Formats: sequence, C-alpha cells, structure tokens
Amino acid sequence: MNIAMVTDAYNFGRGGDVATIRLAEGLKKRGHVITVVSTQSVQKERFFKVKGFCPPNAKESFEKMDFLFGIPEKDVLRKAFADVDLVQIQHPFYLDYGAAKIAKAMGKPVVAAFHCQPQNILGTMGLEGPFKEFLVAKLFNFLLFNRAPIVQCPSQFAADYLKKSGCRSALRVISNGIPPEYVVREQARPEWFGDNMVLVSVGRHAPEKRPGLIIQGLKRCKHADKIQLLLCGKGEHTEELKALGADLPVKPFVQYVTQEEKLTYLNTADLFVHASIVELESLSSLEAIGCGLPCLISDSRHSAASQFALDERFLFKSDDAENLAAKIDYWYEHRDQLKGIRNSVLAMAEKYRFEHCLDQMEALYDEVLHAKGRAS
Repeated sequence: MNIAMVTDAYNFGRGGDVATIRLAEGLKKRGHVITVVSTQSVQKERFFKVKGFCPPNAKESFEKMDFLFGIPEKDVLRKAFADVDLVQIQHPFYLDYGAAKIAKAMGKPVVAAFHCQPQNILGTMGLEGPFKEFLVAKLFNFLLFNRAPIVQCPSQFAADYLKKSGCRSALRVISNGIPPEYVVREQARPEWFGDNMVLVSVGRHAPEKRPGLIIQGLKRCKHADKIQLLLCGKGEHTEELKALGADLPVKPFVQYVTQEEKLTYLNTADLFVHASIVELESLSSLEAIGCGLPCLISDSRHSAASQFALDERFLFKSDDAENLAAKIDYWYEHRDQLKGIRNSVLAMAEKYRFEHCLDQMEALYDEVLHAKGRAS
C-alpha cells in the first residue's frame, strides 16, 4: 500500500509523534510506501513540508516541545496525495481539517487517529477547565473525527472518550504497541545505583505529566534516604525540577537520556512511576512493561495509563503526594516481591507487542480500502 500520514510534527518531542514515526517505520519495513506531510524539515524521500505556526500566548511552550501547528497548503497536499491509496491523519487541528477535505475531494479514503486530548492543548496554554475541554472536544470532532469513517484509538479509554464527546465515526482500538527493542535484557545494575531502591519515570517535563509530584511524594517517604529517583526526559520545567529535588537525601537524576541509557534503566530499576494526569495510552508505560518493569500509576480519570497497573497496590490517587509516598514506602518495604512480579508484567505486555499492533493496522487499512472498492 501507499499510505500518506499527515502529522503537524514529525519528531520525538511528544508521545503521539513518537507513535507516528514508529508506525511509519514499521510499515516501511513491511514493504509499504509511506508519504509524510508535516511542518518538519525532514530530508527524506516522499516528504512534503507545509508551513507552521504557534499560538502567540503559548509560543514558548510549543517551541520547547518542537511542535508547530500546520497550515493546509492545498498545492502541497494535492501533490502528496496524488498517488496514495489512503490517508491517515494523526491530529485534529487546522492542517488535518484541510487534509481531510482535500483527501475526500480526491476520492482518497481517510483513517483518523486519536493522539491528542483537549487537556494536552489546554494544559500547555494554561487554560484548563471542564467547559473548555468540552468545547475543544466538540471542535476536534468537527475538524477531523466526524470526517473520517474510522478512528484508530490507542486504548479503550480513548474510544470511550471520543464516544462520550459525540464522535459519530466507527472507533477501532489498536494500541501504539511496544517496539521490539523493549524486552528483558540481562545486564548489571549501574554501580552508581548502589543499594538504593531505584524509581524511574520517563517523559516530557511538562505540567500535565506531573514529574514534580513524584519529587513531592518522595520527600514525604519514610525511606527517602534509600531511594534513587530517575526523571528521564526534558522540557520547559527541567531546571525547576532539579531545584525542587535539590534537598532530597539522595540527589535525583533529572535529565534527557539516550535510547541505550533508557533501556538500561528500564531493565535495572525496581519500579516505574507514572504520575501523568492526561494519557490516551502512555508510551512510556508500554516501554516499561515491555522490559518487565512493574508500574506505579496515577488513577487520574483523564488517563488510560492505569490499565498497566497489575492491581490496586500499583495505583495511587491522582495529584496526591501523600498517597504516592505511602505506595512508594510500601514497595520499599516489599521490594523483594517486585522481581517475582516481573513475569506477570511480561505476560500483560504480550498483547501490546508492536508486530501484533502492525498486523491490526494492516487489517484496518485493508478494511477501509475494501469498503471504498464496494462503494465505487
């Protein structure tokens, strides 16, 4: 198949964009031809660049995420879609609205993907609130989700959210998947871990991800002097997080890491901690369970990540540092049980393995193309 992917950003700055790149590369390995439309200056074959912009009141935040909203340049989109079999559109923004209209006019079937909640955009702009979330959800449906016959949702939580928001399209739950490199690797713990219990969290240092809450929770732990925290990532709040954790008895590790370093930490830490309040799936939690690492996760009502908690012992109350501290202390005192739990984590991970998810995406594309053939 020749598949066009329309995405405002094509980089590793946000989870949805990481998922897009992984999907595109996975499909290429299976022999499909991938055309990309984005604001990024990626010098690759079959890449079409459109102009981009940032909202004036949130320009700094979006620039630090390396994210621009695309402009639907008609000539560029028509050239990109000229010889494709179908168009997959990854975001419900201005570029994507225009891309859906042009694809329809050209007779190209469209698949939409749900990678961005209203809370992601509103949180970045400092405009949180239930009524605003309701309005943005309705806007997203108008711009994209009700314009595509099928929407790929990375979790049942995501599908339920779209249905409640009034989306009228068919919803298909297909995980973003665990890439093949995220598996158990036999290796020694880094010496600098010492005898400490090691907690690792991976993700952007952004407000909705709540990395600061993990530090606040650790400050309330009885065993904080025996716990090493790794906050792997970067963002506009990285320096603030370093300052916030400066008075912990064990200095936290707060910085961006390479892929190899991340795989090392996921294979040698004791527990993964995910405090984010907004997640449609959680790529970082998928990566953790792929390596057999148990996850301690926020029970936020806006997050699907709680699906990766094995039981109630691995859930803490959203935005509650005291409750998080109690759960960390519990697992410090039962640390010997965590190794035995890894087999259960790996069993859970099997249905999310990337090749299985690619099989499901190919089946979805076949379904869409066959539906078009019957209609024509």
